[in-house]
Amino acid sequence: MRILLFGGSGQLGFEVKKRARDLEFEVVSPVTAEVDISEREQVRKCVAAINPEVVVNSAAYTAVDKAEHEREAAFRINRDAAGYVAEACRAAGCRMIHISTDYVFDGSLGRELREGDPTNPLGVYGKSKLEGEQRVLETLDDRALVLRTQALFGQKGVNFVQSMLRLFPERSSLKIVDDQWVSPTWAGWLAEAILDFVRMPVGGVVHASCSGMVSWFDFASEIQRLARPSFKGQPLATLERTTAAELNRPAKRPTFSAFDTSLISSLLGRPPISWQEGLASYLAEIGVLEQEESQQEK
Repeated sequence: MRILLFGGSGQLGFEVKKRARDLEFEVVSPVTAEVDISEREQVRKCVAAINPEVVVNSAAYTAVDKAEHEREAAFRINRDAAGYVAEACRAAGCRMIHISTDYVFDGSLGRELREGDPTNPLGVYGKSKLEGEQRVLETLDDRALVLRTQALFGQKGVNFVQSMLRLFPERSSLKIVDDQWVSPTWAGWLAEAILDFVRMPVGGVVHASCSGMVSWFDFASEIQRLARPSFKGQPLATLERTTAAELNRPAKRPTFSAFDTSLISSLLGRPPISWQEGLASYLAEIGVLEQEESQQEK
């Protein structure tokens, strides 16, 4: 089965390509120099030439704070380009899997979020992603699957886990937000789920995250606990609790955006791994945690 992957150089795209090698998939993943997905005609020609069964779009503008000042760039990639990919898929008669985010919510419900809950993005990034979702679904209807994920971490790109591992030995203390809750998601697990969905004619919106919830502070604490032996006695930063209001970042984040994963569990026939399992697997994969310790954490 042939997959056309946009965003293959990102942390999720990297994991999709890596895992597809061991399966029956042929993945074609053009770089931006070959296909600029913000150019409608380039996207149309690319999809028509490759003629894939499924297009996976993991390309996105993800600089959440910068988006507040770069609105045009965020909407060009997250809304317009997503729409161009959907149009090309419709013309070619193929399915599309589009990756979205928990930032389409405001996180005010105080419980795990379901697919049908009302959206209300708080910033430019979330608004651009929501409008991208809408264009994809309006264009392809049930031939499009929108997978919302969150707090993604993997080997490529910038993410919270990598930042913590870099900062722990560099700083004497770190202030971490303790009043926002998420479902941290290992890109390796999500890539495997995406490849499962490639085989399945499923449409609509599905929440795709690791299970469980944690505050950013407690997530950082667990990263440090698991990674500490790898620093071989080196002093590590003391973690201090702070609030989103005190941190005062340019873009507002959802307060409580952990996902209800009932639907994806039903579709895949298995529950997602927990965020703790995902973290341990990732740290083992990059050599921070011994494999035996990773299995014990699970």
